[in-house]
Amino acid sequence: MSTPEADLRQQWGNPRDILSLLLLLGGDIVQKAIAQLVGYQARPLGRHGPAISLAPVAFSFGWVAYGFSSLLAAFGDMALMPACDYPCILVNCATGFARENRSWALGRLLRDHEIRFGVDPRPVEEGGRAESLRVDIFELLPVGAPALDVVWWVGWVTILVQFGIAVVPWAVYGDWAIALVTLCGSFLAIVTCAMPQWIEEKWAAGRVEEYKVTCLTRGNGSRHVMVFIASPGSWDLESLAAGFSIARPETRGITLLLMVVWTCLLITVSAITHHTWFLVGIGGIGMLQNLFVAGVSRGPEAGKFLLRRPSRASAIFGLRRTYKDDADPDIDLKETEDGLSQLTQWVSECSQEAMPAPPGCKMDRIQPMPRWLESMSKEDGVPGWLEAVLRPAMAGAAGNTRSSVPTCLIHIRESDHGNPSINESTIRAGGGVHGALIELEKWVPTAGLAMLEVFFPQGLRYRDEAVRDNVHKRFWRQAYHTKDVRRKGEMHRKQRH
Repeated sequence: MSTPEADLRQQWGNPRDILSLLLLLGGDIVQKAIAQLVGYQARPLGRHGPAISLAPVAFSFGWVAYGFSSLLAAFGDMALMPACDYPCILVNCATGFARENRSWALGRLLRDHEIRFGVDPRPVEEGGRAESLRVDIFELLPVGAPALDVVWWVGWVTILVQFGIAVVPWAVYGDWAIALVTLCGSFLAIVTCAMPQWIEEKWAAGRVEEYKVTCLTRGNGSRHVMVFIASPGSWDLESLAAGFSIARPETRGITLLLMVVWTCLLITVSAITHHTWFLVGIGGIGMLQNLFVAGVSRGPEAGKFLLRRPSRASAIFGLRRTYKDDADPDIDLKETEDGLSQLTQWVSECSQEAMPAPPGCKMDRIQPMPRWLESMSKEDGVPGWLEAVLRPAMAGAAGNTRSSVPTCLIHIRESDHGNPSINESTIRAGGGVHGALIELEKWVPTAGLAMLEVFFPQGLRYRDEAVRDNVHKRFWRQAYHTKDVRRKGEMHRKQRH
């Protein structure tokens, strides 16, 4: 009869039954690790040959559990990608329409950006920078291949280390079972990641054909806004945020087959009774790699978001500083229009130039672009209300209205957290959130207005344009005009009961 001491000594010396249970843990971690690494495609037969997706997600304890959970999705909505784990909204700056983001990749883009570029809201008296809002402006470049960063290469290194451990019991004791399980598990993991639907679902978006501005933020109360100025051929972030993709017909069959094979591997593992510590080590290393990949922050270029900082204004900080308010909000809009007359004429002439001219008609040469449209400085004649806050490059050299900083790729990190400036085109504006949004509107027209509705909702509003029929308009006009007294009356009515 065995004693407890003997049983414990035997189990810790050569664990057996626990292996099959460990393989059922961590399926959600595996799914997120795949979502992080999927994207790179190799073409072994040349540029025009078939593309094979390669994602180095190591074999670990969670793969069998993921096989069962993916089968549930296969018979449901057939979605492979995990749901967005970082809630945020995407705003079209031309229309002001705010869409809830359902894209996992877009949510991770904002999450990783907030991790890399922090905001210090502490008061100056406490050693902080009193920052209320940070707005980062990017040019969204045409879609390209994802960058292979350190996270991607760590996956292959982990797989090689696992094979190195698996070979030891084979070479020393002649036990090839662990090497067989490791080889089969790694092969099944690579095959699972190679399903084409992963890439199609991760980047389920079209391409934009013209200039388009969108903003990504977590909404009212957030301290970050990412502004994207899309160029032709770049991602249409609105369609990406919608999170809609068409499942491939073969996905259900492949998922079912993989689940059966993973089950066979689970049965095989339960039969291994010798040198099991090697298998525990292999699975543990794979689990650590899965955890690291699922949660690590990556650069946008690794997610196929090719971004570039504009040289004019790359980042805007809204600082909490005291300021003197105006006596009244009244303005002369006719005077405002007159101040933009040169811009209005230039835009009109550019629009006429874009239209095909009638045969035999010679187009007049259009006037040059207003100089202030590039620099937004008083020296170039910008209207007073559009004059931008001086950038460091402008403030340091009198009369120099243009940033001398060349355009740079954004994968350069903000290494000095004591200095909030990314480069010389960073703007620091007083007035808190309002100050940042005002400066944003100056440099990226309609972006500040779109964010104003997000950060300062205008409450209950009624617009005739939203209602078609007059009979409905009559009701809503009266309801809006009397909303305050009716709301207070209902509140008092409830207090009396």
